[in-house]
Amino acid sequence: MFMNWKNWRKPSVGLAAAALLSAQLFGTASTVSAAPGDVEVHLLGINDLHGQLDTTSTVADKPAGTAAILATYLKEAQAKYEHSLLFHNGDSVGASAPVSSLERDEPTIEWMNMMGFDVGSLGNHEFDHGIAALKAQLNGGLDPKDGKVMHGGSKFPYVNANAIEEATGKPLVDPYVIKEVGGVKIGFIGLVTKQTPSKVSPAGTAGVRFLSAAEEVAAVNKYAKELQEQGVETIVILAHDPASTKEGVTTGEAADLAKALPSDTPVDVIVAGDNHAMANGEVNGILIVQAYSYGTAFEDIKLLIDPNTGDVTEKSATVTTTFQEGVKPDADTVALVKKYLDKHPELTKPVGTTDGSVTRTDAYNNEAALGNLIADAMRSADFGDNAEDADFAFMNPGGIRADMPKGDITFADLAKIQPFGNTLVKLTLTGDQVKQLLQQQWGTNADGTPNTKTLQISGLKYSADMNKPVAQRITSLTLADGTPIDPKKSYTAVVNNFMAGGGDNYKVLTEASESLAGPTDLDVFYSYIVDTFKGGAITAAVEGRITNTPAAGEEKPDADGPATGRPATPTSESISRADFVSMLVESLGLNQASTSAVFTDVAADAPYADAIAEAVNAGFIKGYGAGKFHPDRSITREEMATILAAVLKQQLPTVNATSVLGTFEDASTVAAYAKTPVAQLVQMGILDAAEPGSFLPKNAVLSTEAESVIEQVLAASAS
Repeated sequence: MFMNWKNWRKPSVGLAAAALLSAQLFGTASTVSAAPGDVEVHLLGINDLHGQLDTTSTVADKPAGTAAILATYLKEAQAKYEHSLLFHNGDSVGASAPVSSLERDEPTIEWMNMMGFDVGSLGNHEFDHGIAALKAQLNGGLDPKDGKVMHGGSKFPYVNANAIEEATGKPLVDPYVIKEVGGVKIGFIGLVTKQTPSKVSPAGTAGVRFLSAAEEVAAVNKYAKELQEQGVETIVILAHDPASTKEGVTTGEAADLAKALPSDTPVDVIVAGDNHAMANGEVNGILIVQAYSYGTAFEDIKLLIDPNTGDVTEKSATVTTTFQEGVKPDADTVALVKKYLDKHPELTKPVGTTDGSVTRTDAYNNEAALGNLIADAMRSADFGDNAEDADFAFMNPGGIRADMPKGDITFADLAKIQPFGNTLVKLTLTGDQVKQLLQQQWGTNADGTPNTKTLQISGLKYSADMNKPVAQRITSLTLADGTPIDPKKSYTAVVNNFMAGGGDNYKVLTEASESLAGPTDLDVFYSYIVDTFKGGAITAAVEGRITNTPAAGEEKPDADGPATGRPATPTSESISRADFVSMLVESLGLNQASTSAVFTDVAADAPYADAIAEAVNAGFIKGYGAGKFHPDRSITREEMATILAAVLKQQLPTVNATSVLGTFEDASTVAAYAKTPVAQLVQMGILDAAEPGSFLPKNAVLSTEAESVIEQVLAASAS
């Protein structure tokens, strides 16, 4: 029996995890059978390996990954098929495990050469250290970053069509390559996410221009035509663009590309990447596939190709998780990894010991010992700018994923604490912006309950009275030595890239006057532990950096999460269209509709059916063509804007949409139907950039953003 929406609450994370696990274990594929004479080719691929050669990940509570396990899976698949090709789709290096990063990622390139990869593409992380370093990795030569590592170069081609070298006006690497297997030709065109300039330091992309969305489509069409002129009709785009498939619907930058291509495009497959998700579905007749990250999965794309015409007659894919249980690690890979681990014995021996007191206890609400340790490490990070340590550092509590265990501490323990491979970013903020950042810790859920995410800090201290409104809550704010922070003075602050982009509602960080991307958080944390404690006792404590006066009658918080008892995990999940509408309708207190909305994909007994009916009745939503609403698809920022504009119809300002949206670099990507609503909500201060300079209209809305925006809409509608 389904609940009525008026008693509805968002499904638990457990249900979402179960659905995710199902996709991980089984993937999705259509049943195909080769016509007589068709050539069956299997494209075996990975994306976002990030040099995790010796990293064991946990999937469904079971160990998965490492290059040695992945190699076994790939070799077994190759042995099973008569015709196959092996590829990787960007971010094979960068944000890497130390066994790779300490050798400037030469171990990862060496492993891919040993495995016999046929083709690769550029991801944004290939640009981390600049064009000279990228070319050394691909072409061979002395690494310009450290001047010590001698790269052997890649033995397989890399392709990319949308990163243009300004000095030549041509693609940085060949835009495409043709591979022949089983008597048929397959063309691979490479692309990298258009968000690369905002994901990499300016120095990393200096000398390169990235094509706009329209230019990118034109480039794909141009190179696809060139391939056809060379007798190639099977075309695969290795697009390091984000995509994910949920409830059978595939969305993201890769899906947007598929939609933008002409209906008669010869492109058969787009391989996605960047957001470390699973994708396996068709958009505009194009198969879109992505296999998570870190070597925990690979995709097997099955193509049936007519040898006479070169056309794909059938296509499907499976995504397989590389569980370790019962799988013998590949001996050659084990030997290669051991060679580099032996070169760096510090990676396999304890880096220190603890007494079990360095934990994240109550980090969502108060200062935590482990939070202090991580923030201190962040503040000391070297950004290669010959500057002293930053003035401050801020760490979001949801990014601290484990306690430091009692006893010997290894690199593996540190990796469990900071597993995301986030890039650190140094921002320039005024003292007033620092205060605003601290105020943004204290959010409110749609039902009015507090949603607190206390930042772990270094270089400053403050007192807060939780009995006061957020704007007056901070009663003192000083440097660590007690010197008051000057509201007008500029300070440097280190955060991770998730926060820098406005994650967890820290929107003021997107307004920093300067931004410099730097090393990965785990590398910095590891180096700080080694340099500071030199293999001895690792210590950290609650020092009084944060002094909170509890609100009267406040419930004592749980040890591992906020007072609500919510687990200490990041609230950064995307929210579906149905969830968003239900949240909005509940917040507005609507209860007028007498019949359910007529959408063919909204069952009358669905838990959100009445909420959708309320929204239709109120004129907030209209659905899509063919009577569909797509309830389970993640709602995009521009879709959210159109719905909220309908709610605020009487309060909306008159705007020049072109002028307002002109402040965003990606203004041209806002859909025509959404331009005015987006501009109106931006003008009202309800919506803002998703990351510095970009609105990202096609990005999925996170639950935290939805809650915050709805709260602002309620306030505006009441005014």
